[in-house]
Amino acid sequence: MTRVAVVGVGAVGGVVAAGLMSTGRLDVTACVRSPLGGLRIERPDGSALETSVPEVTDPAELSPVEWVVLATKAYQTPAAAPWLSRLCGPTTRVAVLQNGVEHRERVAPLAGPARIVPAVVEISAESQRRGQARLFGPPRLTVPGDEDGADFAALCQGSGIEVTPVDDFVTAAWAKLCLNAANGAVTALTMHRMPVFAHPRIAQLGRALVEEARQVALASGARLPADLADQVLTRLRSMPPESGSSMLWDRLAGRQMEYDARNGAVVRAGARLGIPTPYNETVTALLEAVSAPANPS
Repeated sequence: MTRVAVVGVGAVGGVVAAGLMSTGRLDVTACVRSPLGGLRIERPDGSALETSVPEVTDPAELSPVEWVVLATKAYQTPAAAPWLSRLCGPTTRVAVLQNGVEHRERVAPLAGPARIVPAVVEISAESQRRGQARLFGPPRLTVPGDEDGADFAALCQGSGIEVTPVDDFVTAAWAKLCLNAANGAVTALTMHRMPVFAHPRIAQLGRALVEEARQVALASGARLPADLADQVLTRLRSMPPESGSSMLWDRLAGRQMEYDARNGAVVRAGARLGIPTPYNETVTALLEAVSAPANPS
């Protein structure tokens, strides 16, 4: 059986680990800091997937596997280094299920000889408690249309997770980042779910964030339509009223937020390419401020 290790078993990682385990043809291990006691994924139709996945809490117990699924937050990547150093060998491939467009730059230095397979994640899920998550829609992943991407899609067959290899992965990754530049920042800063985008001035801010990101994406080689900002706003307004963003869930739970891999990535790429990004710079600064611990002085 193909061995798969899932590092980062939160909402996204839990959905993927449970789905892969449900195929019955993979040797799946959950790499966790403390035991989960099983996984329960509540689906949008009200049903639930419950499964038990073998768990390991000590990286020293592991050896290289065929596939690593890295589903930590982007800022947690350095903390995954002990797991990656044990799990990655010459034939290992690491599917990076993280936000942003810097998958390879972030993970390759920690993965030794392993090959990196970046993924665009469309898994709208909220952690209920450890080992339990609620899905708001069908889980989807987009990967590069090369051999590694095709093999990852084959790995996930029958898992309930739709994996689509695409030739133009640059466009796919930047399209998702343009969406995330608006939805994560706005919901986290306002501490409101998606209906917040019905407010005209909030919608105006969302459009500005998306359009800045689109301009940077075009200069980075992505092919995105001129009306992308309107498309994003239409999509956000059509989402179920109870849906939010992972950054909103993180702020409500008092956890660190992933703004640097989203809006921060737009700012970094814009600076490198000479494209102004004042709206993304502003929300990055605000998110950094509300994420920082209170200054006792």
